[in-house]
Amino acid sequence: MTQSVDQQGSVTQLVDRFLKDLERQEASPRTRVSYRLDLLHFFRWFEQSVGDSPSPEAVTPTDVREYRGYLINVEHRQPATVNRRLAALRRFFQWAKAMGLAKELPTENIKGVASAPRAPHWLEKRDVDRLIRAVERHGNTRDLAIVLTLRHTGIRVSELCNLMLGDVEISERKGSLTVRSGKSGKFRVLPLNVDARRAIATYLEVRPTVLADHLFIGQRGQGVSSRAVELLVTKYGRLGGLEDVTPHTLRHSFGKHALDAGADLVSVAALLGHQRLETTAIYTTPSARDLEKVVEKLEQDADRR
Repeated sequence: MTQSVDQQGSVTQLVDRFLKDLERQEASPRTRVSYRLDLLHFFRWFEQSVGDSPSPEAVTPTDVREYRGYLINVEHRQPATVNRRLAALRRFFQWAKAMGLAKELPTENIKGVASAPRAPHWLEKRDVDRLIRAVERHGNTRDLAIVLTLRHTGIRVSELCNLMLGDVEISERKGSLTVRSGKSGKFRVLPLNVDARRAIATYLEVRPTVLADHLFIGQRGQGVSSRAVELLVTKYGRLGGLEDVTPHTLRHSFGKHALDAGADLVSVAALLGHQRLETTAIYTTPSARDLEKVVEKLEQDADRR
């Protein structure tokens, strides 16, 4: 049997009781503040829109759907905000039903808002050049070979660290890497362009003579670790005036630049070792810079008239 709000106090008091329970469940202060604002926003809308006194038992699925539409079409809220407010309502009404304040869950079957896919973080070509220039100025032959291999093959940092001497074939006019530690145990053969070939060949001339057969050797005479590669890429990125550059950034950059150069999805997926084309298709999502270029081109066209 549900209890009326008159028996239990105002909606504000109910929300505060709900938040007290969340506090006992160790919800963070930030979460509780956010829930309080979101719930009071909904009940203010409910009272003004529906005309009834706000109470949990009075809210229907139609009300929640209309509120969702209000957030999208009237307040023009971003999908993340709409979904957060719906999440607050779901949590509150689950609590209200458990407390006997609502018979049903009005939030049931109310879907959130799909967000537009976000482009992964990649570098513009000029920024890749800044990174490489920083390695050339401040680094050594090994680090330059590592960065250029990541940049021109798109391999994962774990795959790079697992490369063995026998996985590299280099001649004057061509070269390849055999990646044997790809996901699901699959291997692939990747072509090496002239920049990567030269960098690796130069490194091999000074590579330490050690027992380990890894291509890239760390300070202790063993294969270089993924963490060490991540740190060196980030270090050279900062020296080049770039923030948050990682080996994965270079992988994303390889995929994006390959598609921009006219490569097809199937070829890029094969190079990156993707099992599904949908994974590779993230590089077709326009970045903020891509959109800026479109607008700039329109402005240039307008100036010519």
